[in-house]
Amino acid sequence: MRAPRTLEEANEVSAVRLTDKRRFAKVGDFFRLSPHPGVILWGRLIKRGEFFGTDFQSNLVYIYDAVSEERPPSELLRPNNLIIGPCVVNNLGWVRGYWEIMASEPLASHDVLSKHLFVQYRGTGSPDDYDILDERGKIVPGVRIDPNSLSQSGFGNFNYVDWVIRQILASRGLVPPL
Repeated sequence: MRAPRTLEEANEVSAVRLTDKRRFAKVGDFFRLSPHPGVILWGRLIKRGEFFGTDFQSNLVYIYDAVSEERPPSELLRPNNLIIGPCVVNNLGWVRGYWEIMASEPLASHDVLSKHLFVQYRGTGSPDDYDILDERGKIVPGVRIDPNSLSQSGFGNFNYVDWVIRQILASRGLVPPL
């Protein structure tokens, strides 16, 4: 993933606003997001809770690798079909209208990964110097997994998710590069 070059670039919103409704999502909600005009992906709010040892509520979301204006078939809305790793985000995507809630259904066991893992880079500048953390922020020893398949062990928002997804879709030729 290419890092933003400037603070202005990191704060620039490239996501498409889908609705004027200011809403708060609840667990089980399916939502749409658009990193580029005409490109719609689907996500779901999986869990609200305290992550990484904090004492405030955040949201764990899945973003599926399913590009479709209409709701994709249920087999594409499964945890084995994520375009990025599970992400912990604030409410801004829904509140600002970038993420549009389309439906809500109770979660079933097959809708949720058995555990959620995140990558935490150690700050040495090497992409090979990282730890794998659980939802509480505890290091999970002995796990061998591609860190690129995980989200950062921190808090994001719709803009961070949009940034990451745009880069993936650009590498597939579906959107222009950033």
